Amino acid sequence: MTKRYCGFLVIVALILAPTMAESQQESSGNGKIHVPMLVLDLGQVAQGISAEANFEIVNEGDGVLEIRAVRPTCGCTVAEFDREIEPGTKGMIRAKLNTKGFNGPISKSILVMTNDPVSPTTTLVIKAMVKPYVEVLPRPLVRFNATQREPSTQTVTLISDTGDFSITNIEADVDYLKVNSRKLEGSERMKGKDGTQYELEVVLTEDAPVGPVNVTAVVQTSHPKAPEVSIRAFGVVRSLIHVTPSRLQFGNVDTKVKPSRNVMVINNRPDKQVKVTGAEVNDSAFATAVEMVKEGSRYKISVTVNEDAAAGSRDAVLTIKTDDPQFPELTVSVRADIR
Repeated sequence: MTKRYCGFLVIVALILAPTMAESQQESSGNGKIHVPMLVLDLGQVAQGISAEANFEIVNEGDGVLEIRAVRPTCGCTVAEFDREIEPGTKGMIRAKLNTKGFNGPISKSILVMTNDPVSPTTTLVIKAMVKPYVEVLPRPLVRFNATQREPSTQTVTLISDTGDFSITNIEADVDYLKVNSRKLEGSERMKGKDGTQYELEVVLTEDAPVGPVNVTAVVQTSHPKAPEVSIRAFGVVRSLIHVTPSRLQFGNVDTKVKPSRNVMVINNRPDKQVKVTGAEVNDSAFATAVEMVKEGSRYKISVTVNEDAAAGSRDAVLTIKTDDPQFPELTVSVRADIR
């Protein structure tokens, strides 16, 4: 190695030395987050209140710990937090858990982002057992698997062990959901439970429409801490005679292959049989055939494009005839583009 080259290296080292020292100093001056209690269990909390949840943050590094962002999940808010924590000191993240609308065990998380190079993201967890002042048992949710034109009923019990109360009003967001109440006394009361008790009869009336059910009833009470209690009803109302699919789509078809589609007719009545007596499409391009799958309850109707059908777009109607006086005819739309 020449003396000139060695001298060049020395000059470079002298130039870079301060920069390297500053870099080492900067790399060693980092904040380091430590949370003594990552999971904070608040225990039993009354429904409807905002419970405080404070987390202690310790900076175990030799530089300032910067809390750059705090992001809570739904149901949890952060009131304030210390944005900078000096080395060897403590800071706080002060959060609130809103228990309105919750019942039973809940768990909410808070995402904390800092300048800690090792742990830039830390997850804090708040747990609680939410107990309503007025409780709905077995739960504030009833499920219906009902049949068209037949009323269906479910019962729940309203209980409070935090003082006497009365029901002042009950309102549902649809006309076909009715809720009746009566106070339970003596042997009718739910055993092992103190306080006022009411039985609620939740009725899906006979005029409930066919399809999914997702409605809410609000019970208004005289309890100062629980003026309203919500009960959700969900499920389905099945038609007495179900036709599936509700429309036949052939798409583009070639008559040479005699394309065919099927429709099922299902009788959902448990105590009455229904017979399909015939089926017809109001277009001569189609032929129909009825097959009994299970007598009185299931039938298959096949719709076939005739081989001699003229080309063109067809919008037709399949009419299915039954011996049921309430549903003498059922209709299904038929669509095909014949080549």
